[in-house]
Amino acid sequence: MIGLKTPAAILRRLLMPTAEPCLACGRSISSVSPAELPQLCENCAGQIPWIMEPRCRICGRVHGCPDCLRPEAQRRPFVINRSAAVYDDLMRQWIAEYKYGGREDFASPFSIMLEQTYHRMCQELSVQEKAHGGRTYNRKGRSWRPDVVTWVPVSVRRLEERGFNQTELMARQMALRLRLPAAELLIRSVHTDKQSKKTRAQRLHNLDDAFSLIPNLDPWGFLKWDPIGNTKHPGGPFPIRVLLVDDIYTTGTTAAVCSTALKRLEKIVDRPVFVYILTLARS
Repeated sequence: MIGLKTPAAILRRLLMPTAEPCLACGRSISSVSPAELPQLCENCAGQIPWIMEPRCRICGRVHGCPDCLRPEAQRRPFVINRSAAVYDDLMRQWIAEYKYGGREDFASPFSIMLEQTYHRMCQELSVQEKAHGGRTYNRKGRSWRPDVVTWVPVSVRRLEERGFNQTELMARQMALRLRLPAAELLIRSVHTDKQSKKTRAQRLHNLDDAFSLIPNLDPWGFLKWDPIGNTKHPGGPFPIRVLLVDDIYTTGTTAAVCSTALKRLEKIVDRPVFVYILTLARS
């Protein structure tokens, strides 16, 4: 009879893998992309402008970097930034769909891109520590690893508009796979216009006093080591390494302002706080 399926046909259908559409182009995904981004087809994943070897060792830019040559850059409150990809037209489109188009599914491949960049960042910083005999961070013989992952917060107004914090979603997914503690450390108390619509001069002051530590913060609730048993070290107290995640690094203003706020942790924990930045795209 028409419409009836034999048990063998039903079994074959159940065992046959269902091809999911690519998040970017909508075509069926026939195989896992070389970059191991399961929700993107091989063609779309192959167009990602990865930053494998940044030219600027501070901000992670793939081209020459005039920002890090400015005198004020010497007072930067964070250690380094590393970005997964160049902020070109493709990344601009994908991130816009993610942030403003309600395409939350993009959080999965974006978090994997951050994770792959995180691993390269760890290797780079571990080599630096070894070169300094472990003295730079007072953790001789250990691979570099952050003590907590956090993210750039959005204002209440932005959260209501989008329904989610795009950076938090990526950061939490990445931290979960890496088994790193993740915690909300910052709040955004001042709503500002989008940084992308500002000139460089305007960006430098657009975020003044916009971020602060969350009230009644208990850092020992997310730090791994015992604050009593490991407060001292022959080279001084262990510093706290905070990995701050954001979507786009342009002038570094957001990273700097948030890092300044995070370094206020030093007064709470009575030890140095080093902030490292991990971003999805670098302009």
